[in-house]
Amino acid sequence: MGLCKCPKRKVTNLFCFEHRVNVCENCIVANHAKCIVQSYLQWLQDSDYNPNCRLCNTLLATKETVRLVCYDLFHWSCLNEMANQLPKNTAPAGYQCPSCQGAIFPPANLVSPVASVLREKLSTVNWARAGLGLPLIDEAETVQETDSPDTTDYTDWRPPEMGLL
Repeated sequence: MGLCKCPKRKVTNLFCFEHRVNVCENCIVANHAKCIVQSYLQWLQDSDYNPNCRLCNTLLATKETVRLVCYDLFHWSCLNEMANQLPKNTAPAGYQCPSCQGAIFPPANLVSPVASVLREKLSTVNWARAGLGLPLIDEAETVQETDSPDTTDYTDWRPPEMGLL
C-alpha cells in the first residue's frame, strides 16, 4: 500500500508499472489511461511488464484503449472485435476478460471512476448495451437500390388479339 501523489492523497494498493508510482482510480482515469496498472504486490513479484495489447500484441499507446474493472487494458477496437465475434445470444456472463476471465461488464452497484468510464464506453455499442441493461441503438440499414425498378402496371394488360374494349 502507498499514497497516491495526486491532490486527493488516497491510500491505494494500485501501482502504475510504467511510471512506478502508486495511483488511485481517479489518477488511473485522468493520467494513466494507457498504462499497465496492477497491485503493488504484483509489481514486487514481477516488475517486468508488457506495454502491448494482449489481443493484438501491438503497443497500447498506438490506439484508443479501454480498461476493465479488473484493471486489464486492451485496445478498444480489439476488445470490440472479439466481442462481436461471439454469438448474438451470448449472455452477459459470457463476455469475459481475455486475460483473467473476469466479467467485462461492471456490476451495477459498483461506483468507481474506472467503472464509470467503462460503462460510458460500452454504452456506445449494441453488444454491450444489452449486457448493461440499456436499449439497443437503431443501426441504419443499408438498402441497395436496383438499377431500374419494375414500374409496369399489369392491371390493364391483355393479349394483343383481344384488343381493347
